[in-house]
Amino acid sequence: MSTLSFAIMPRAKFVQTMFFNIIGICIGSCIALLSIYCSVQARAHTTPHTESTSAGPSPGASVAPYNSSASAVCAIWLFFNIYISNTLRASRPQLQFPVIMYSIFANVASTYAPQFATMAQGIAFAKRLLEAFLTGFGIATAVSFCVFPLTSRTVVFKTSAGYIGALRGALKAQCAYLESLESKDAYTGRAKEETEGSDGQPKHHLFHHHKASVASQPSTEARGLKAAVAVLAELDGKINGDVPFAKRELAYGKLNASEISELIKLMRMVMLPVMGMSSVADIFDRVAERRGWKKTLDSSSDEDQRTHEAREAEIERWNEIMRTLHEPFKILTEAMDQGLEHTLYTLELADRPKKSPGRNTNRGKESTVTDTEAKGDIVEPGDKNFAAYIATKVDRFYEQRKLTLNTWGHQHGLDLKGDQLSHDRKLPGNPGWAEHETQQRRLYLILYMEFLLWSTGRAILNLVQFADGKVESGVMKKNRVIAPGMKRMRKWLANALSHEDSSVDHTPDSTETPGINIQVGDAYQRSKDPEHLPPTNAWQRFGNGIRLTSEFLGSQASAFGFRVACATLSVGIVAYLKNTQAFFIQQRLVWAMIMVAIGMTVTAGAGIFGFIGRVTGTTIAMCTSYLIWYIVDGKTPGVIVLLFVFTFVEFYVILKYPRFVVISILVIVTQILVVGYELQVQKLGLKIAESNGQPAYPLYELAPYRLACVAGGMLVAFIWTFFPYPLTARSELRKDLGAALYLLANYYSCVHTTVRTRLSGIEGDPDDKHSLGRRLDKAREKVFTKEMALLAGLREHSNFTKWEPSFGGKFPRQQYDTIIDEAQKYMGLISYASNLLRDKDDGVSANASWLKDFSRLMHSVNVTSHELTSTLSLLSASVTNGNALPPYLEAPKPYGLSVKLEAIDADILDVSHITEPGYAAFAVMQIASSLISDDMNKLISNIKSLVGEVDFQFHVVSSSDDSLATNDGSKGKVD
Repeated sequence: MSTLSFAIMPRAKFVQTMFFNIIGICIGSCIALLSIYCSVQARAHTTPHTESTSAGPSPGASVAPYNSSASAVCAIWLFFNIYISNTLRASRPQLQFPVIMYSIFANVASTYAPQFATMAQGIAFAKRLLEAFLTGFGIATAVSFCVFPLTSRTVVFKTSAGYIGALRGALKAQCAYLESLESKDAYTGRAKEETEGSDGQPKHHLFHHHKASVASQPSTEARGLKAAVAVLAELDGKINGDVPFAKRELAYGKLNASEISELIKLMRMVMLPVMGMSSVADIFDRVAERRGWKKTLDSSSDEDQRTHEAREAEIERWNEIMRTLHEPFKILTEAMDQGLEHTLYTLELADRPKKSPGRNTNRGKESTVTDTEAKGDIVEPGDKNFAAYIATKVDRFYEQRKLTLNTWGHQHGLDLKGDQLSHDRKLPGNPGWAEHETQQRRLYLILYMEFLLWSTGRAILNLVQFADGKVESGVMKKNRVIAPGMKRMRKWLANALSHEDSSVDHTPDSTETPGINIQVGDAYQRSKDPEHLPPTNAWQRFGNGIRLTSEFLGSQASAFGFRVACATLSVGIVAYLKNTQAFFIQQRLVWAMIMVAIGMTVTAGAGIFGFIGRVTGTTIAMCTSYLIWYIVDGKTPGVIVLLFVFTFVEFYVILKYPRFVVISILVIVTQILVVGYELQVQKLGLKIAESNGQPAYPLYELAPYRLACVAGGMLVAFIWTFFPYPLTARSELRKDLGAALYLLANYYSCVHTTVRTRLSGIEGDPDDKHSLGRRLDKAREKVFTKEMALLAGLREHSNFTKWEPSFGGKFPRQQYDTIIDEAQKYMGLISYASNLLRDKDDGVSANASWLKDFSRLMHSVNVTSHELTSTLSLLSASVTNGNALPPYLEAPKPYGLSVKLEAIDADILDVSHITEPGYAAFAVMQIASSLISDDMNKLISNIKSLVGEVDFQFHVVSSSDDSLATNDGSKGKVD
């Protein structure tokens, strides 16, 4: 029990789990006594009194001869216990550990209960069993609190340090990608010399091959940036699962619960624009696709030559633009990296580097600084006035962007100080409109990159100011006792048994169970009953209560509990038959029942993985038991030392490779049972060791018997995972994907409302907890956290599908992975869009009246739409239920704000205003709108390939014939 209590968990998680463990075992002992009482009464009413034998399972618990009535009663109680507990296990992820402990207690108690003739015997047995469990819990608690204690706050701070490190890595990858655009083809990521000969002309014999093989692949720098962003997303999902436990923890430290939440929020605000910058490569790729540059053409044709020349000219323009942006981008990126480093040092998330005497380093340059006076104005991460240094760099970048935009205007013959574009050129269909639109899109992309980088700098500045504020307020000066508030504890107790989001750390078998349990809300799980109106009187409400019973019995959790109960009784029936009861006790088959309780998983894919893993783990445990025992020839001191060494290595595997936690735990428990039993025989002697009715075997026999028990129990669990029908990981993946799309629709709806409130000016004070803007921020953050965690779980879920046997066509795993990736990118774009227009008043505006006019016009046009919410909800329902999409479903068109605004005021988007803060925010919104629309089209296309599309298949076969004909005389859906 001390091993299964998992003492290496962080303290808050361990305390919560141990709290439920103790309650579960106490309830289990009560139920065990009740089942023993029923068994004793059944025996008393069906057989005369007989003397008990002395071969009982524990001192004072003698056994009586076989009685069929007592065995039947105990079997019924066991089935009920396992069914109820595992139904709760499936519906409440936070109770996984306690239910497993409860199941072990119930299995042991129910298999020995038929042998007791009196309650005195049963009470003695239940007391000794309860003492054994509680002793194991006590040992685990002492180890958790005293031997290298690990707090949940420590986990959060370590993850935060990794989060900031990942942000620094993403910034470096972002800088490398932007630098690559100075010399490489922005549309393919290849260096220009790869397609040009020594005379600067295209290599025609290689041109066709490169376009076919390289154009579809992003550059090395682009892949590096996307990989860095993926790491950020993974860390964001992980840290959000740990923060609730850290906030509940009683600790001696510096940052309290609210300050931890603020730190995580500020780090996420840095992550969002970094995620937006990773979409630049996608933008170039889509431009190339729209212009036909990705199509494989005949390299000898005139059309291909013209296309190549136009493409090379565009590439050269972007190379020149990026060379102009190089210096300001590099300076700001270095400052942002130092800002993140400053945050690490100031919040004590990382140790300051030790400086050798007479040496001082600043931005990678060494100088012989020996004292403060010699240091001069050099500012380093960790200094008191470092926030002012970052603010100066951010403001300087904002001013330097005007030079960049002037350079761009000069290249296109534009004077940004005046209007050089006539009104006629800004109207669709007029001469010059195509050129105006092309230049406008190019300008928007420049502003997009600059605004994202500036926004990243602003977010890092806020993070630095937060860190400095904690120092100035004295928070970081000394440790203090930090206790969770009563409101937080009441909330935890109230929600202790309610549905909650689960993470890998909740369960010992969750790493073998695909995905995670995310509660997406009542609106998704509960729909209006089309067969019943809402109840209007007491009788109808009573009828609804009866219907809830049917819903519970028909739920997926109930089905899982029934499977586990049937699987347990498939082995346990041996303990309740006259001819096999003694064999069951003697050969310790109760361990096979315990493995059924531990090994049963909801889905078939996890069942296969678990079956192979657990049998492999027990085989390893058998081998390690031989090594531990026979290397030292069974000498007790040597056995204890080797057992410690092997256990240490196996726990290292748990920490290093969490996916194999169950296999490692099984190895540890098995070798402890095998080796511990042999040590017990040596200590007590053979006669006392066999007094419980179980023969003592030498280790070389006991270990294979243990392996046989585990393999048998796992085989039974494996069979009942598939029988009577398998609940496949693939069907669960589909349902979870539908939930992810629903959350995406929910999140977009929150963003839609947020943008409208900002444009309307009714957002209120963001520091006021009751303001509309603050409540919207909290709602968006909650849905964002759920979506990021669910998407990360979906990737793990997808990996389990390869373990399931395929009958018929192959499982379309690639399509699912593509949809998951598209949802991830879509989430990033919407997330960043929610922060637009928030900083539109930052900076010094050259024309305050323009900003007022712009805000007024933005409010007058419909910049958001509920069509995306409706489409995402429709896709979610289609994927969840496996229904075909309706015919002719198309993604909503982009907003087209440029045309709408210019139709109202032709000069509002003139290039003379591009230095205005609101203009850059508008450019980002315009690009994000286009990307969202493109991603929605891809999402619809991929989902259509999965579930099909309704097609009535009526087609007009002739323009002169009024009749309609079908292809096959049928109608339905196209798969």
